[in-house]
Amino acid sequence: MVQISNNVNFNGVSPKNLMDATYKAVENFQIRAFFEAKNDILSVGKLSEEEFYEILDAMIDAETERKLVLESLKGKEPLFLEEIAKILKEFPRENVIRDVIYLKEQGYIEEHIEIKTKTVIKKIKGEEKKVEEKEYFYRYQVKDLPDDFIEHFFEPVSIVFDSEVCCQCGWCSSICPVNAITVTADILEIDDETCMKCGICYSVCPKSFSIEQAGRSINKLDKSLKFSEKINGYINTYSASTTKDDIKKVRQDGGVVTSILQYLLENKLVDAIVAVQHSEEKWKPEPVIVDDLKDLYKTGGTKYANASTLAIIDKAKKYDKIAVVGTPCIMNAIEKGTLFPSGLPFFKNIKYRIGLFCMESFPYEGVLNLIKEQFQKDFNKVTKMDISGGKFIIYLDSGEDLRVPLKEVKSYARHNCHYCEDLTADFADISVGSIGSPSGWSSVITRTKIGEKIYKEAIKAGLIESKSLKEVKPGQPLLERIAGIKRKNCKPIKLEKE
Repeated sequence: MVQISNNVNFNGVSPKNLMDATYKAVENFQIRAFFEAKNDILSVGKLSEEEFYEILDAMIDAETERKLVLESLKGKEPLFLEEIAKILKEFPRENVIRDVIYLKEQGYIEEHIEIKTKTVIKKIKGEEKKVEEKEYFYRYQVKDLPDDFIEHFFEPVSIVFDSEVCCQCGWCSSICPVNAITVTADILEIDDETCMKCGICYSVCPKSFSIEQAGRSINKLDKSLKFSEKINGYINTYSASTTKDDIKKVRQDGGVVTSILQYLLENKLVDAIVAVQHSEEKWKPEPVIVDDLKDLYKTGGTKYANASTLAIIDKAKKYDKIAVVGTPCIMNAIEKGTLFPSGLPFFKNIKYRIGLFCMESFPYEGVLNLIKEQFQKDFNKVTKMDISGGKFIIYLDSGEDLRVPLKEVKSYARHNCHYCEDLTADFADISVGSIGSPSGWSSVITRTKIGEKIYKEAIKAGLIESKSLKEVKPGQPLLERIAGIKRKNCKPIKLEKE
């Protein structure tokens, strides 16, 4: 989780440079659109007048900072993000990295990608073989732009849906200040008459432009983190299992997520949890807000069909402290809404992010067709689904379990999942999944200090038993290998702009 300062300190900037940058900032189309739609925004009631001006002020500060960063980088050679952050000492390094990525999307900065190939020795099926691996190096440089250059306009997020890369997370619909966007697990619709064309939905969308390089560079600045090219920054990795019999009855693997959530609720560290549970339609998930421990266990177990978890996040605004559970795209969306457009989180009550490993998910109809066509079974007879050992597994109410190779079910997966490179929820406080741990246990990655803290506290409270992931088989090597495969196979996103 990136820590961005939205209280920008301009003390090191000359009054003239600050005035010039502020003048340019207020010409930004997002700021103008947001300000000019004030009456419409307040009439919807999603934001109070105080919240409106707090967001507007943060947007102006962030855009002013970006314009100052832009001026400082003019004439410089292509540089790595970490190098830029060290050079521009007037602002927090995390902010500078965020600013460069946004300036790139605004059209001011160009990304230079250098690819180097190296040969490494790997053991494949017991034999050592030479394998070529590609390394990617990203540098950034201000473009040589004409005097009449016009900053890029961010289109409404429907461009992402129309390009068939939308993950249906629902984040845009919760953030839209005029409620112009409707998102479900299957559709995204924008009311053109209501839409104020501010582009904020585009800024926070996890699929509009990547923050992967920003996240990696910021992680590398934090010397307390270990870093892996496959699973990104982390504090520690564990293998864990719940100690609670009630949780064992509903768990998918180790029951770790439910155990951590129980700890948060019992100790009043959160007032509510945003997660997913099965709806009345069997195997069809639905997002839910849980504020009572008796309802928590309904969220246990993996749901292989997708759900628009963040579409209900604005309904959790009444709670002071919440935790959000979700797949990598959910964690990415929340992170992006923290970074952009201002560094001021749209939902400041999100205190904990629990990420779930995810290779891909399925549309609801895809799950039903998979069961019918691959297993020739009635989905009402299925009691559990799982992925393990390269197999997709269903368990029947008769006690029987059936398996097919994963390659046989790939065609049922959501097309847009092929554009995601993140297996292990890079932007969570704690990431949890089955890969790497033995049956009945979960692999756990703590990524932030607060994530490590609550994990250790849940162990101390007797909810979890834990050991190092390095102590179990197949352990972290398998997790990193699978994560690397997903990154390697990820398709590049190309939005179909008109």
